[in-house]
Amino acid sequence: MDKLYPQFERMAPDEVYSDLTFPVTQSNRPYVAINMVTTVDGKATNLAGKAYTLGSRTDRFVMRRIRSAADGVLNGAETLRRERVNPGVPKELEPIRLARGLSTQPVALTLTASCNLPLDRTFFQSREFQKAVVTTQHAPPEKVAALAEHARILRAGEYTVDLRLMMRLLVEDLGIRRLVVEGGPTLNAELISMGLVDELFWTVTPKILAGPAERTMVEESPLPPEERPGMELVSVHEHESELYLRYRFVRPK
Repeated sequence: MDKLYPQFERMAPDEVYSDLTFPVTQSNRPYVAINMVTTVDGKATNLAGKAYTLGSRTDRFVMRRIRSAADGVLNGAETLRRERVNPGVPKELEPIRLARGLSTQPVALTLTASCNLPLDRTFFQSREFQKAVVTTQHAPPEKVAALAEHARILRAGEYTVDLRLMMRLLVEDLGIRRLVVEGGPTLNAELISMGLVDELFWTVTPKILAGPAERTMVEESPLPPEERPGMELVSVHEHESELYLRYRFVRPK
């Protein structure tokens, strides 16, 4: 592993982001970092619509290292339906979390208006971490009841999830001050458009899929120029031609 920016440094792959911490703000929302992987041609899923196989084993380690700095890990409902998501961190990272005043595992989070989620997945069945589902006031009662057997239920919004209210509830009800978001692309777009994202961790894996439009990192209506955030490069690492980029969002004044 080579750190290329802001200064060159040679390191072992398991040292990347070893000192990563996120600030705790006094606002009514957590500090939010998106973490995504794409191919060189910008695809965020493979031809089967899944992201898991895009990155390398090192990328998956880096993903868990980034998680280890957060109080919670958020995945959209569609990501849970497509992927076998396990939002936990390895046992060997738990002492690092405890030394930083965090719980042993981040809280696993998802949001859904329909509450149509696969309850047989690790996300719900694991006993290693807490789970919470953010839904709406008018979600189907029978599906909410089924989810409540596996996760804490938070309600934000009437018929669609109110993302600003969701962020406030994560702070007030769950004590989540540092949040990592792992997609999908529609959730990423909504959060960015509302100014609710502070950082982006982006793995560029040395693959090209081409073909028709597979999902990209951010998918939604284009942002008008005056709402597009600036981005400041924080660091770049490289390992076996895979790039690990960290950006900080800079909002227009």
